[in-house]
Amino acid sequence: MPPLKLMVADSDLQSCRHLLGLLSYYPNLQLQSCCHDYDELQQQCKEPPDLIFLDMHLPGLPDEQLLFSDKTPYQPPLLIAQSHREQDAYLAVESYAFNFLLKPVSRLHLARTLMNAHSLLRQQPEQSYSPYPAKLKFHNGHSMLSLDEPGVLMIQSAGNYLCIHTTDGNHVVRDTLKAILPRLPKCFVQIHRSTLVNLHHLKQLSLQRGVYLLELTDHSLVPVSRRFKRELQSLLRDYLI
Repeated sequence: MPPLKLMVADSDLQSCRHLLGLLSYYPNLQLQSCCHDYDELQQQCKEPPDLIFLDMHLPGLPDEQLLFSDKTPYQPPLLIAQSHREQDAYLAVESYAFNFLLKPVSRLHLARTLMNAHSLLRQQPEQSYSPYPAKLKFHNGHSMLSLDEPGVLMIQSAGNYLCIHTTDGNHVVRDTLKAILPRLPKCFVQIHRSTLVNLHHLKQLSLQRGVYLLELTDHSLVPVSRRFKRELQSLLRDYLI
């Protein structure tokens, strides 16, 4: 699968460096250019990318619109509006943005945005677009643990307990992999008898000293058993965002 081409337009160098650092975790993204004002952005857009991360207060940006008024929010290039001000979210939606990110951009919100963009841009023409489900639910005694799907990196078992690794920390619940796997989205696959991973957080698969290791976007290294390696390799092309 060819990489998704993206452009970053932001005059705030600190915010720009922060975003580029987060984007670097995703191997199948290709940075086409980085602009710091509206004129430069217009020049670069002569070859439109798949995604544009746009600062809503970019110098020279017209007040009445962000950039594209001749397309829907779901037609490429997808416009990801960014701002330090929450109140700019409404303007972003009114200005044909695919999504709005509040600065400083969090790993969780970026992951959700990239997954939704990937789903939309790579779908077949006859398919209808639907965003990724926002929540995964796990029974936790007499209560329910609700987590954002894009924030879940992997799930590991220890007896009758599960440790759910997320971008914001870990959670322990009483359950088994066998019981929860049928309830999870198809991006969660088993790579070891005690480990499920969210393939949207896959960075690379490598062979080190005879052991296959899966690197996730938080730089975790997880061993892959030979039993599950063949199935995993067949999915890599679709889930390397």
